[in-house]
Amino acid sequence: MKRMLVTAIAMCLCVSAWAQQNQRAGSQPNTLTSQEKQAGWILLFDGKTLDQWNVTPSLAKVGKVADGTIKTGAKGGSGTMLTKDEFSNFVLKAEFRAHPDINSGIILRSPRPQPAPAPGQKPTPAPGGPGYELQIRDKNPGNYSGGDFLTGSIVNVAKAPADVKILPGQWNTIEAPVDGDHCVVIYNGKKVADGHDSKRASGAIGLQLAHPEDATEANIEFRNLKLRPLNK
Repeated sequence: MKRMLVTAIAMCLCVSAWAQQNQRAGSQPNTLTSQEKQAGWILLFDGKTLDQWNVTPSLAKVGKVADGTIKTGAKGGSGTMLTKDEFSNFVLKAEFRAHPDINSGIILRSPRPQPAPAPGQKPTPAPGGPGYELQIRDKNPGNYSGGDFLTGSIVNVAKAPADVKILPGQWNTIEAPVDGDHCVVIYNGKKVADGHDSKRASGAIGLQLAHPEDATEANIEFRNLKLRPLNK
């Protein structure tokens, strides 16, 4: 019995030391480990500021930094928050926690907003299209283009299986390697979408904020936004 107790205490001490080592290495949310730094990963969000994002006054009313996350709710409005930098080929990692009725997404290679059209003229479409949306929405609202591309899908490129869902109240993970015309989505550790499209070669990373027509209690939080450029 005494030997078992000593062994248990030793195991606890080892676990505690391992946890402390990971904390020192940068395993806390919105930080990079030493291995990630050596591999060339960069943080797109430090958990405190939106310094790496273009935030217009209207977007500032929708999304905010709260408890180490970028948080947005349906009551505030809508919009897409874009990184100041643009990227071509990369691996993106992100975590989100959301209400199951949310309608959101992460945009890859997003173009910048086009100038407002003159009175009486139609808006000018962005050259190359709107970017590639990684869908975060479990239901087809019926009034959106590409509405049947649900959570885990690359809208208008590749559909995720029907059983891929938002785990409500939990942190869901997304990893998306984007290389040339090839994009893959790994959702909660499982590959759920794999597609090819060559309309856009580069652009910003975008966070699609909640839509005002969503359920009023719907909200989403993003954290651990990391990107590793792929040299070509």
